[in-house]
Parts: sequence; structure tokens; C-alpha cells
Amino acid sequence: MTIAGAVSLHELCERYRRLYLPAVSDAMFHLGIEEQVLPSSLRPLFPEQRLVGEAFTLEGREIVPRVGWDEGIERMRPYLQMFEQLTPDSVLVHTTPAPATAGHFGELTGNSARARGCAGVILDGNLRDIEGLREAGFQVFYRDLSPLNGIGRWEMTATQQPVTIGGVTVNPGDIVHAEFDGILVVPREHAVRVLEKAEEIVGAEGRVRREMEGGDAPWASFERHGYI
Repeated sequence: MTIAGAVSLHELCERYRRLYLPAVSDAMFHLGIEEQVLPSSLRPLFPEQRLVGEAFTLEGREIVPRVGWDEGIERMRPYLQMFEQLTPDSVLVHTTPAPATAGHFGELTGNSARARGCAGVILDGNLRDIEGLREAGFQVFYRDLSPLNGIGRWEMTATQQPVTIGGVTVNPGDIVHAEFDGILVVPREHAVRVLEKAEEIVGAEGRVRREMEGGDAPWASFERHGYI
């Protein structure tokens, strides 16, 4: 797959993975594109691990009142089949409105997503099976925790439709760039422009960093390079 007819999705994601998040945010600011930052309450399972990929969106809801095991399995079937649609360099953006009691993602689904090449998950919901996910090294940014099985308590309602998290709309195919500093959503149509500007910023900031480590004042470096 290519972006803007020139850069493949894999190359785009690989280049974004070499960039720290504030530089990408600054690039959007410089280009006049609104910085779409998801709530900081979504915390990473691995604080030092960066997550980048194109959004594959999913929305779910709690089943109230809960149903029995057999009906719960039937309602869960579309969700479990959804994993066959995940592709390399995707990020599953998975949301369930609060309040919610069930666990919405865990080790077994994490292993399935990882096997499909999915880079990780933005889970606006409850995570479970932390031990297994840590052993797999699979990155998830999550809202809360719950040990409760989702069968009979939760069902998927939509995939590959726009979803809203903390007032930010995430569209299928948007680029998700997440790390300890936060989670940024780059609209797909601006992905290449933002990438190229962010790479320029990182290069300039590297020169500023070396000058400031050598004793230069921030303003002097800013005047020379235009970034700080």
C-alpha cells in the first residue's frame, strides 16, 4: 500500500518510529494542523516502547443485563473473527464507553493481533491478562483494568468507522504515534507532510542540542536554526 502515491505504509511507519512524539506534534503545529492528542489517562503497558501504525478502529458496548455463556459466545463471534482483518503496521484503536466492568482485551487476543502484524492497541477500555501480554512484549495503551471475562458482558458494535476518544475523532487509516509522552493521531491525508516536517525538526533540534551542550544560550541556537 502506498500513501499519497509515493511512500508505502511500511516505510511511513518505520520513519515515524524513528521520531520522538514532541517533534511530530511540533510538525503539526508548524503546518497549521490541529494536534489531536488522546487523553493522558490512557497509559502504556511498556512505558519505554513506542507504538506507530495505521488505525484499525473498533467500537463496543457492555451488555446490560449480561447474558449467559452460549449467547455470549455468539455475540462475541464477530469480534473474534475481526482479528482476521488485521494487517501489518496496523494499530487496533478499540473503544468502549465508560462506565464498563468487563475486560475488553487480553493475552489471547493480543497474541492473535501480534501474529497478524498488528503493532499494538489503543484501548479506551479495560485491559486484562497483564502477565501474558508482558511476556509477549505486546504494547497496549489502556484506560483501566478488569479481570472479568467479556463473554456475556461485552460485544463489538462496529469496525472501521470513525471513533471518538476524549473528544478526538480517529478515522480508519489515520496514523497513530504513541509513547510515554502521549498519543497523537495524524490524519491520513497529512501523514507524509507531517513526517517530512518532523524529520526536519529532529535534524535541527539535534544541532541545537549539541550547541546547548557546548554552552550556547537557547536563544542564540533558536536564532540560527529556528527550533527549540
